[in-house]
This record gives sequence, C-alpha cells and structure tokens, in this order.
Amino acid sequence: MKSQLTAPFRLLALTLGVLATALGALPVAAATGGADADPTWKRASRWGGDVRSLAFDPRDPDRVFAGTSGGHVYRSDDAGLTWADAGATLALPGWVVSDLDFDPDVPGRLWAALWGTWGGGMVVVSDDAGATWQPRGYDDLKDTQVYTVARVPGSEGRVYAGTLSGVWGSTDGGESWRRLTVDLPQVHKVTSVLVGPDDPQRVVAGTWERAYRSDDGGLTWYGIFDGMVLDSEVFTLVPVPGNPDQWWASTCGWVYRTHDAGGRWQRYTEGFENRRTPAFNVLPSGRLLAGTVAGLHVSDDDGRSWRRTGPDDLSIFDVAYHPERPELVLLATEGSGVWRSDAGGLEPRPAREGMRNLRVAAMVRAGREILVAVNHAGPSSGIHASRDGGRTFHAEPAELPTVRDLVVHGISVYAATERGLYERAGASWRRVGEVGEVRVEQVDSAGGRLVVRTGEGLWEQAGPRFQRLEYHHGRPRSAALAPAGDALWVSDAAGLYRLTRGSNDTVEVPFPRGRVSRLGGRLAWWGGDGVFLRPAADDPWVRVSQGDVDLLPTGDDTFPALLAGEDGTWLLEGTTGKRWPVDFPLPPEEVLSALVYRPSGTAGGDRLLLGTAGHGLYWAPLPEPDAEPETPGTAAAP
Repeated sequence: MKSQLTAPFRLLALTLGVLATALGALPVAAATGGADADPTWKRASRWGGDVRSLAFDPRDPDRVFAGTSGGHVYRSDDAGLTWADAGATLALPGWVVSDLDFDPDVPGRLWAALWGTWGGGMVVVSDDAGATWQPRGYDDLKDTQVYTVARVPGSEGRVYAGTLSGVWGSTDGGESWRRLTVDLPQVHKVTSVLVGPDDPQRVVAGTWERAYRSDDGGLTWYGIFDGMVLDSEVFTLVPVPGNPDQWWASTCGWVYRTHDAGGRWQRYTEGFENRRTPAFNVLPSGRLLAGTVAGLHVSDDDGRSWRRTGPDDLSIFDVAYHPERPELVLLATEGSGVWRSDAGGLEPRPAREGMRNLRVAAMVRAGREILVAVNHAGPSSGIHASRDGGRTFHAEPAELPTVRDLVVHGISVYAATERGLYERAGASWRRVGEVGEVRVEQVDSAGGRLVVRTGEGLWEQAGPRFQRLEYHHGRPRSAALAPAGDALWVSDAAGLYRLTRGSNDTVEVPFPRGRVSRLGGRLAWWGGDGVFLRPAADDPWVRVSQGDVDLLPTGDDTFPALLAGEDGTWLLEGTTGKRWPVDFPLPPEEVLSALVYRPSGTAGGDRLLLGTAGHGLYWAPLPEPDAEPETPGTAAAP
C-alpha cells in the first residue's frame, strides 16, 4: 500500500542514490558499524530524515520500521514516538529503501525493495528485526530499480516486485525472479503492486501512466484505464477493507476510486491543495488519508471533498497504521522524518527523535553562535543556531529557502539561497531586494567588501545597497575576494580572471574548468584534477592534492579548508599546504560543509564540525597532528 517513486527525483535522493553504483550491491548481510560506531564522532541532536517507507509489525502495534532514501532502517518500539537504528547506522548503504513490508506467512520476516538513483535495484529480507539483511535473487534484479514488493498471502513462495522494467515474479521466495511483463514495454516504472484481497491470482500494477491487471498470476495483462487520465502515474493501489473490488489509486494527478476492480475509475479533486499524491490509506472507520507533496489531506465523505490537516510544507511518501490501533497514524515525510497523529490523521506532529538524517549544506560562526543551514527537510529546513559549539540548538530553525552558502560580513550574516540573498537582522532574515528572487550560488566577504555570485553574474554591496559588477566573461563558476579586498578572482568554464578597479587580467591555471577559493592569504584552484595553491600573484602553482576533490572552507586561519576527495578526507594547513588526515567514517562524497570551532577564552575544546548529505551534523575534537603530515606537492606548470 506504499508509494515508492513518489515525487520527482529529489536532491537528497540524487546525492545518496549515486552510491549504489560506487559501493556496488549488497550480496551479503549488511555490515555493522558506521559513523556511530566510532566514539570519536558525535552527532548533533537535530531530528529528521527523508523517510520513504513505513511498516508496522503485525504482531506488535508498538513496533514499527522506517526506511530512508539514504539506506537507513529505523525501528521504534513505542509506536513511533522515538527511533533508533534497527541494526547498523547505515544498514543498506547506497540504496533508497522505497518499500518495507512484513511477510504474511513468515512471522517477523521483513521485506524491503531498494533502488539506486543511477540504476540498479535489489530485494532484501530481514529475519532479525532489521539487524541484518539478506539479498533475494540479486543477479536477476541487479539491473533494474525495485520500487515495491508484494507478497501473496497463503503462498509462501510467491512474491511480486514492481520495478523500472516492469513486474517481476518469484515462486521460490525471491531466490529467483522472472520478468512477467517482458512483452509489454508500456508496463514500465511500476511503483505500486496490489494482489487481489480475495483472489491471489489477480495482480494489479500501477505504472508511470495508468494501471494494468492480470487475472492469472501475471501470465497475461490488460490495461484498466477507463476514466483515468493518460499521464497518471499510479503511486499507490489501496483496497477498501471489506470491499475486495473497491480500490483507491493515488497518482500524480489527484486520486481515483474504482468499485469494480478497475473496470471504471472516478477521479476526486475537490479540496486538494496539490494534485501530486504519493501516499494513501483507508482507515477502518472509512476515513481516507491522502499524502500529497503539500501536506496530508483527509476526507470523511467518501472522497467527495478533502481538507488539509497539518503543515502544507510536508511532502508525504507513506501513510501507515496498525489494525489494532487505527487512530494512531504515522506519516513518512521528505526530510522531516516521521510525523504522528493520535486522532486518525488529524493534527499530525513530528515524532522523529532519534532520526538524524538531515542535509547540512553550510555552516558559519557568527560571534558566539554557530549557524547551520539544513535543506530539504520540510519544517526542519532553515538556519539552526547553537551557542555551545554544535552540541545543542535552539528549538526552532529560522525559515529560509534552500541555503547554498553563508558568510559573516561585519555584524551581519548573509545567506545565499535558491530564491535570493538574505540578510539576518536581529533574530529575523530579510531578502535583499536588488539581487532579486534568483538562485544565489555564493557570497564572499574580505577586506570590507561583500560580493555575491549568481548563475548569471556578480553583485557587490555599495553602501546600504547592492549593484551589479561589470563582468565580461562566461557564466561565473566561482569567485573569491583577495584578503585585502583589492581584487576579485572569478572563474568560468574557460579560465580564471583577476578583476580590479582598473584591470581585468586572465590568469593561467593548472587545469581547465576548476574553481577558485581564498585560503587565508593564498589562492586555491581545485576540482577534477586536484588542489593547487598559489601564495602570491607571481608565484607558480603548487599541487597539494590529486584527483577529483571538493574544497570546503572551514572559517579557520590555521586549517582554512577541508578536502574531500578520492583519497579520503583531509584538513589543509593554509600556510604550508600540508594535509592532515581526518578519520571520518563516512565516504568523502557525503561531506557537504565543514567548520573549525575554537571556543574563545578557553583552553582546548577545539573541534571540527562536518555537515553531511543526509546523515546530519557530526563533530569531534580537532585532530591533533601526529608525527608529520603528508608532504605537499611540488611546483606545477600551468
């Protein structure tokens, strides 16, 4: 009953799903360990997660499982009030856990459907409450994304999987699979599968454009379209309790109902605030719950009218309840973790304590505070503030559009967002009108100057207002002010330029299509062929790192940047170019932001904070140099 590729590819899923290719499959039980297994690293208590699937244990209404787009599986033993890792911190690395479903014939067995954003899929099972997972028929399904899995009650060996390439079936408990729709290319991207409540031979597949049905266990199929708009991707197929031929379908275009097993569909739209409806469920009372990308919608009149309950910025992927306690409803949301209602879906509230899978895109220290930008987390999105070095945070974040960069300029803080430049004024934020409601990529401050980079050009603060900078090259890819503010370095796809009040010079670079940053008094050029430093304008470039590298500023004078690349994670010493290894237990590509925090007026307590692409905020004592760091490279000719 779950919807599983339920919205356009989200940034968080894109980032995490790419690991499916990098890390490969999971042909053995999931490994234990992960970031939480290293006592050096602590995780900040910011709750949230991109939850894609929920499953109540049919034997225990207090036990429920949640799967995320980052491969996490959480378990709650108090009906969703609090959560903990079911097994390893990252149980299924690189996979989106798009469906969780308990086996109706094997007590305690939990099935999961997995897919990787860039391809590949898998079905896995757990017989120990999510502690470990075993693949089922990996070789058959490895090349197709798996969105949902459906067991046939009373037939222990029969399983169906909805995948990118159609419907697959197994008669041996998933040990081997056969594509049942091989002759029907239109049965594609199957995101929901329903086995007939009173007829195990009836199988219904919800595809990227309408639904198909089989009455012979998947041997033959025919379309059940009447009344359904052509481009209706069917995210869920949900039977009405006690009425085996009456089903609801939630789609990218509102919801449909059939009274005759798909013979005819009727669409319902009245009262919806958004038509895209990834999740749906029917309570025993008859109340209908539709999870949209703009909140939960409820109908108490058989679907004739709908009303939203709860926030409108919740994007909902699954709606679940336990038959023994139908008034308790859980919602799986994008970025904001699980939400809970004790009133049959009405007035849901966050119930995500223990879920720490937030996307932390930027950090900056502003006086006594650390400001942390959390993105794609529904009501948890925005700027979170801490006054104790990231250990604890204010209760509620400051709401902002998706934040890409943060900088302190004088007594002000500026945020580059997807919808303009924002300045913090006291406890609130205001959008800078001159720059407009455009995507701002970067903001930089040095030497009393403040420069803003958008996708199309450059702006600079002039007095209380901002004005466009004269710039005659390609679309700017990066920008960095010189320490004294007397020059601005800008890169585009073709090269690097030094802009001053009186000149605009082209600068030779070690490799094309790189990016420029300021590291203390040095210039850095970084990207696909490593990191190079240039102490002064006329000095040669010196290589300090090889391979594809991301350079993340830390705001520190000694260690001004963190390098996250093919050979690991390193702190870069600004004056010497030496690299100090950082033993961070997540892959380097998962690190999005970094900050070195040194408490003023105290001895010790220095720490490194790392923001991740869906695993929350980590901190650890700043690494103490061992014997010798890695020796920096030698001069490199451009």
